[in-house]
Amino acid sequence: MKKLIDRTLLQKVFPKVLIVAILALVSLLFYYPLVSGKVLIQSDIQQYKSMGRQIVESRGNTPPHETYWIDNAFMGMPTYQLGARYPADFLQPFYYLTRFLPRPANLLFLYLLSAFVLFSVMGLRNGPAFLGAISFGFSTYLLIILQVGHNTKAEAIGYFPLVLAGFLLLIQNKRLWGWILSVLALGMQIRANHYQMTYYLLLFLGVLGLVYALAAYRNKQLPFFLTQMGLFATAGMLALGLNATPLLATAEYSEFSTRGSSELRQNADGTPKITSEGLDYEYITQYSYGIFESFSLLFPRIQGGGSRENLGTDSSFYNFLIRAGVPRSQAAAFSSAVPTYWGDQPILEAPAYIGICVAFLALLGFFSSQGPLRNGLTLGIGLSLVLSWGKNVPWITQILIDYFPLYNKFRAVSSAQVILELCTPILAVWGLTQFWLLPSEQQKKQLLRTTMIFGALIAALFVLQGMLSFQGVMDTYLRQAYGAAIFDQIVQARKDMYSADLMRGGIFIALISGTLYGKKVGKIPLHLALLLLVGIVAADLLQVSSRYIDRELFVSKRMAVQAFQPTEADKTILNDSSYFRVFDSETQLNSARTAYFHRALGGYHGAKPKRLQEIIDFFNAHRAAQVLNMLNVKYVLYTDEDTQKVLINPEAQGPAWPVDSLLVVSNDDETLQRLKDIDVSHKAVLSEKALPIGFPMPKEIDTTFHISLTQFRPDSLMYNYRAEKDQLVVFSESYYKNGWKARVNGKEIPLIRVNHLLRAAWLPA
Repeated sequence: MKKLIDRTLLQKVFPKVLIVAILALVSLLFYYPLVSGKVLIQSDIQQYKSMGRQIVESRGNTPPHETYWIDNAFMGMPTYQLGARYPADFLQPFYYLTRFLPRPANLLFLYLLSAFVLFSVMGLRNGPAFLGAISFGFSTYLLIILQVGHNTKAEAIGYFPLVLAGFLLLIQNKRLWGWILSVLALGMQIRANHYQMTYYLLLFLGVLGLVYALAAYRNKQLPFFLTQMGLFATAGMLALGLNATPLLATAEYSEFSTRGSSELRQNADGTPKITSEGLDYEYITQYSYGIFESFSLLFPRIQGGGSRENLGTDSSFYNFLIRAGVPRSQAAAFSSAVPTYWGDQPILEAPAYIGICVAFLALLGFFSSQGPLRNGLTLGIGLSLVLSWGKNVPWITQILIDYFPLYNKFRAVSSAQVILELCTPILAVWGLTQFWLLPSEQQKKQLLRTTMIFGALIAALFVLQGMLSFQGVMDTYLRQAYGAAIFDQIVQARKDMYSADLMRGGIFIALISGTLYGKKVGKIPLHLALLLLVGIVAADLLQVSSRYIDRELFVSKRMAVQAFQPTEADKTILNDSSYFRVFDSETQLNSARTAYFHRALGGYHGAKPKRLQEIIDFFNAHRAAQVLNMLNVKYVLYTDEDTQKVLINPEAQGPAWPVDSLLVVSNDDETLQRLKDIDVSHKAVLSEKALPIGFPMPKEIDTTFHISLTQFRPDSLMYNYRAEKDQLVVFSESYYKNGWKARVNGKEIPLIRVNHLLRAAWLPA
């Protein structure tokens, strides 16, 4: 009997292990340059390397040191959102489970493995579960975020299916395994450190939970459901506990960042500021998916595809350029990056294509199934679309920003489509298995209905083509930049892409509908039908994603070691060993390139230090040079005829200096305004709210006073000073009340915030 049980168990387990191995191999082969030892250059990871340079340097010291503050970017900020490592990270071993594959193959494998586990938990056989894994993992959006380096977002999304699997195991009353999987999946999902993705997942789980609760109430099983959800809640609380340190640190920093509320009541130009406890409405909704643009989920280039599309040398656009006398090399280069996108967003790397075949199966599954899972997935898809529309449904979005907890902390509302990226493949593959359980006549009816709906949609979009302008928000600029003749060709290319994608969609609908019909009438065996469906779905998804996957970004490890190459201007600055900052006037606070080589004013992060952003906005509005002086900006980078050059600022104040006057004003708006006219080398200004009770006022500068910075590392600065009298000193460092302490000969002294964001302290004689 034992041998029989062992054999049965082996027969069940071995095929799944084999499929997992196949998924790992598929992940590696998809990024085949990795096999030869190359690595992928990801733009966001290059920025991260610059931001985290001092973190790596600190860990490489002897002995190793984990710094929780950097000063090479943004004038200093905590490392809580820059990959900080914390003690007692019990989840770290699970992080390495997929790391036997090189990046980004490991994250693609996480997508595929996580989805396969979910479909297995749902009771699907190995074939449909494999189809579901492919449908989820090869969605265009999920692949594009890997290419550009949104690794934390990708990892967070990768755990979505596992969290849902734990939820469903509990619904199935498999309490032990459901609870264990829920703890690990939720813990790892939170640990991925992309809280916007966690937020969207919780929204979906809330919707799904309400649907299941309603079904349980109708079936008089509400006590059972509440018990299972109590277990899921305890799993969630334990997952939060396992991530308590990074969560609390992030909560602390959020008020310091642009995600927190501002104390300003005026914009930099003096206009009234719309007060908010989070991000501004325009910033939150800048990347809003257009309502018509949502059809790109089914027809990827219906609104032009990405902001730069490769039309190729066989296109009419290329031939037009050749006829116009453009050299072939220039014509080919231009044709490889044509601005065909005409949607509502400022820029688009690639359309969020989920696959017309997957969408077809999802609609078929909707018609062929019933119950809370179907209803919850359908509501999740609808919720995802509405949230992603952002400013295109302003009355909904404004209500969410004003009244829904934490909604105003996140930008790029188009990212909400990650919910439908999860729900659509599940509804498709689970619904397909339900479709095959229907009687033959019901199968025929539902297949015909689904095919007719998609056919009617394609026909309607063909008719609509004549009513569309094929012009978008950026086209005024494009017409001026390229001229009317070339712009007209761009518009024609958009029309051609529109028609071609509708025809392409029709072909794939015919293929998948024909395969399902062949299975229904018995002409195609089940295993062959599954194989064909996997092939059709994979071909559909990969044909689109391959347009945007640039394998030339894979380079040798030697070339990838250095994130950026120094310019002659950088080399000039690197010859100066004193303590100062560098400001790139072109990129300002939107690139971390300068931070790779220097202590920079700028950087690259989704949650910049709020007061630095405000003071740079003020500087740009009023060109107040003394702002750069007090921030110790000794060198300013600028571009002249495509060459980076450097300007020396002799007025930079240095690391610290004494002041003889402390101006107290009523609020932060007045603080900024006074910076336009005061001499920051002798005076400091602050709002009365930032002034401690009984804080002494300076009257003069001690002429014998001298201070110098003698030792410095990101989280520790040591000064030597000489003073015959007590002296108020301003430090060109960002004030951060949590963590930084000032001590003189071992005795702590208070720090205050002056000049909107700098530290100041009374130094005793």
